[in-house]
Amino acid sequence: MDFVLLIHGDEMLWDAFSESERTRMAEAHRQFGRAMVMAGVKVKYGAGLTRSREGKLVRPDGPAVAGPYAVGREQIGGIWIIEVKSAEEAEAWARKMPYAPGDIVEVRPCDPTA
Repeated sequence: MDFVLLIHGDEMLWDAFSESERTRMAEAHRQFGRAMVMAGVKVKYGAGLTRSREGKLVRPDGPAVAGPYAVGREQIGGIWIIEVKSAEEAEAWARKMPYAPGDIVEVRPCDPTA
């Protein structure tokens, strides 16, 4: 089954990181991706995202609206799409992911019919 691991975090906290802290987190995620592959997980995609203010919310019946969109301070900052045997295995990998302070990871199955 395919699962998406959505990394939610506070962009203001990330913006306060030093350049070396950002570099360390990026390297930690590269190592995490390699660890999944070495363990036999099929990593279909992984990426950090730009700030929500750089995106646009598009609706079919109106103009595109610039971000951020969430009511709270948390935004989606990165994603991994992985193929594993079960939701429990996807959750186990989500727990091993490098977390910035305050981050949470949403684990959601991909819909094979979509």
